Amino acid sequence: MSQLKKSEIRALRKSLPSRPEQVVLVLENIQYARNVAAMFRTADAAGVNRIFLTGISKQPPFGKELQQVSRHKEKSVQWQYFQDTNSVINKLKGDGFFIIAIELAEGAISHQELPAAIEGKQKICFILGSEVYGVKESTLQATDLQVYVPMYGKGASLNVTASGAVVLYSF
Repeated sequence: MSQLKKSEIRALRKSLPSRPEQVVLVLENIQYARNVAAMFRTADAAGVNRIFLTGISKQPPFGKELQQVSRHKEKSVQWQYFQDTNSVINKLKGDGFFIIAIELAEGAISHQELPAAIEGKQKICFILGSEVYGVKESTLQATDLQVYVPMYGKGASLNVTASGAVVLYSF
């Protein structure tokens, strides 16, 4: 057994179906620029159509170090900045998006239950919040669903980029 060659990787990528849904991310008050850069790379890999950055979240252009983290995906994943998350949510709801917060919240479902919960939804928005404070309460109130990643160890949660990746690959 050996690793695939670059030409084999390209052929594999071409054989994969594209996402049938339209998926966008909202990064709300992400404090660490490295996490924003990493989410661009993850979003590209997961077929996310657009990232909305809000509040204090770092905006591209990224410096050399952060471009190594993002692998320059801020150039291929569309993004837009809004100061206020609720204005983004209102815009997305008006466009028919189902809004999901990735957050440990009362009534939240496990990411394993996500496929059944969003069956038939063609426009999906995931919101990731601050590494310290999570998704703001006012933002949480405007969502249609909350989803969490179960923790089986002693830690309360994963890094925001890891949580985003787990959820994006759950459906």
